[in-house]
Amino acid sequence: MSILKLHGVRMWVTEGCNASCRFCMNATGRSDAMMDFEKYQRLCQYFNQNHFDKIAIMGGEPTIHPDFISIMKCAQNYFNSVFLFTNALEGEVLKLFSPRDKDTIVYNFQFFNSITEDKLLLDQPGGRVLDVVIDELTDVQSVTKNLIRVIKYSINRIKVQLVINNTCNIFKQKAAIVENVNSIYNCLNDIEGVQVAFECNAPLCFTEGIKLPPFKNNTICKPSSVLIDSSFNIRLCNIFNTPLINMFQEVEMIPFSIIENYITMAYKDLRLKCLEKICKDCLFYGRQCNGKCHIPQTIISKEDICNSTSLPWL
Repeated sequence: MSILKLHGVRMWVTEGCNASCRFCMNATGRSDAMMDFEKYQRLCQYFNQNHFDKIAIMGGEPTIHPDFISIMKCAQNYFNSVFLFTNALEGEVLKLFSPRDKDTIVYNFQFFNSITEDKLLLDQPGGRVLDVVIDELTDVQSVTKNLIRVIKYSINRIKVQLVINNTCNIFKQKAAIVENVNSIYNCLNDIEGVQVAFECNAPLCFTEGIKLPPFKNNTICKPSSVLIDSSFNIRLCNIFNTPLINMFQEVEMIPFSIIENYITMAYKDLRLKCLEKICKDCLFYGRQCNGKCHIPQTIISKEDICNSTSLPWL
């Protein structure tokens, strides 16, 4: 029996991009491939038939795909909620998209200068989220200033989401990350009506004993979606993105139970890596935390964790 509860699908509709972010989670695991539209349509129908209700259109940068608008319309035909992740650099293309009430556009706020009122499509329904990735290099003053600028276009509709850079050694950058997160959150939170949330994606050994904005305690990480790249390979997630198996075996798509098997195998392999590195000595592993996506990363050592945590170990 599968341990997973998969209900969403994420698609890298293109692995090409018109930018180069320092915190790009899939920069090393992607090519310049563009997803074939006909096969994409088949995938949408396949996941709809398997009772998936959400799709995230990702990249690379989705708006550079030559079939971008057809891709978005197809997604809306098969899914209740469509999430578009974009840097908004291709503004004229983006403005051709017509979001519905349950659709959301998530803007990469690395490119805050490109986010103007017309690109927010505020004359149309749906959610708008400014995704702010934070690490030691974050220019707090510029980011905060531009967040306030953009939010003022529609303070009731635009939400801000603060997240920690998943691609850096968060334990070595801990002091700077904590300071920057708190600075931006506190400044926005002082403005009446602003909707700001801190999505803490760090394990318990990072968050224990430090002051952070309120966040949902979600340190038990389990896959809830299927990630498919532009060549139709299934991957576990953006960070651990080794191709697992291709969706198409010749012309037929693989059974859904096979997808669950491969994702379960990759997920358990990561949990084993957490245990082997340090989590076997953690009092809270499996109860309050499972290492999330940081502990297995090769850029983070056991010493990095031990030197910066106040969590008690056996």
